Amino acid sequence: MSRQPPWLLWATLPAVLLVIAFGLWLHLERIGPTAIDQSWLEFAGLDRGSVPYWTAVVLAEVGGGTGVVICTALLAGVFVLRRRLRSTIVLVTTMLGGIAASEILKAVVTRLRPGDQLYESLGFSYPSGHSMGAAALAMSLAIIACRRHQLRRSAAQAAEAQPPRMGFHWSFILAGIWILGMMWSRTALQVHWLTDTIAGAFIGIAVAVLVDELWTLTAQRTRSPRFALWLAG
Repeated sequence: MSRQPPWLLWATLPAVLLVIAFGLWLHLERIGPTAIDQSWLEFAGLDRGSVPYWTAVVLAEVGGGTGVVICTALLAGVFVLRRRLRSTIVLVTTMLGGIAASEILKAVVTRLRPGDQLYESLGFSYPSGHSMGAAALAMSLAIIACRRHQLRRSAAQAAEAQPPRMGFHWSFILAGIWILGMMWSRTALQVHWLTDTIAGAFIGIAVAVLVDELWTLTAQRTRSPRFALWLAG
């Protein structure tokens, strides 16, 4: 089974550390919006009732807690019906891990949201749970699609001494568009600062990459051929 590219795995650690360090700085220094946050919020603001406003609201509803649970459950159900155990496990554990990481960081940082919200949102601001959920879901689905594409290719790589590395797949472009769209929605509705959404996206992507790598290593090292076959599917 193919592994994640080394550069991607190594990039997750500094990204996560940067998110944590910035969050601790916000907490210890009691920092509100940075200059970049304030400038972006003024630039990205929307008029109530406009088409962009309702587009942002739809994204907010889909990316909210209920929407994420429904999307994850539906996708997991489809994977189960198609007997794709690995895809189901990767998707569910990625979402659970991302939610846990996001909520813990929110409780530690306790950053306040912007004051003039265009869409009611509760709780602390850093990191953005919507951006995290969008990134975790989109990135895990992109990785799943990439792996399915590789399985349809020639089996020649399977005979190599070293396990092949994952390559690029068009699904990663779609994932990036969805993530950026959700980040725009949260700032345009003035319920998050820009740095909240960046941190959420980093967490979601990092968790998706690490969870996939974890299950890949588990499949390679397990002594049960049947379990390894399930995780490879």
